[in-house]
Order: sequence, then C-alpha cells, then structure tokens
Amino acid sequence: MKAVDPLSPTLWDAFRRKDVKATPEEWVRQSTLRHLVLEYGYPAEVISVEKSFKVGDQEKRFDIAAFHEGQLILVVECKANSVKLGTKAADQWMRYNLTLQAPFGVVTNGKDWKIFTADGKNVAKIPHFKSFAS
Repeated sequence: MKAVDPLSPTLWDAFRRKDVKATPEEWVRQSTLRHLVLEYGYPAEVISVEKSFKVGDQEKRFDIAAFHEGQLILVVECKANSVKLGTKAADQWMRYNLTLQAPFGVVTNGKDWKIFTADGKNVAKIPHFKSFAS
C-alpha cells in the first residue's frame, strides 16, 4: 500500500489501481471508500468507482456503487468538502437513481452525510453489507 502524501498532486486509488488527481472531491471519494470497507463491511470486490451509465440520452457517471449478488444496492455521490449538501445534491442522486434503481443512496462531502432509500426517505446510517445477506 502506498503512503499518503497530503502535498502530492495525486492519490493512489486501490479500487481503480492507479494514481488519480488529488482534487477535493477525490479526497472525499477515497475517504468514503475506506468507510464502506472498514466500517460497513463492503468487500472491495463488490465496489465500482466512477462508472458510466445512461440517463435518457445523456452519459452520466456515478462516484461509487456497491453490488450484492450482481444487484446494485448502494450508489454514493461524493462532493468536495467545501460543497454544502442541500436538496440539489440529493435531487441529482434521485434523478440518477430513476435509471439505476439502487435501494439506498448516499450523498456526502466527507463532513456531512445524507443517506436515504430509493423513495427519498432519510435513514440514520449506511446499511452494513451483512444486512443484504439472504
């Protein structure tokens, strides 16, 4: 594992197996990935990072998605830590999810977390991966 240098212009992304530009949003994405694996039990192999999908005729990209037995269970939208999480960020996730159909969503800036179900109801925390086991 590479050491983290806060002054480096890049970060090592173990999920994508490459160096990525160290933007404020990327710092949040990498922190969120660690939370999913270490705190919520999501195995690295069920997580996808920055994959494209279609919304209508437009190509969009999600930040993080997690799957269980091939089914999408969680989509995370990461924002820079300077971005306030208002309804605009949650609305973006809801629009994306019309196509994706994930049962849970997260919007985070690394400080604040909005966690909700597909129908927009707020929940207290991210579901642990074990909760999806049959």
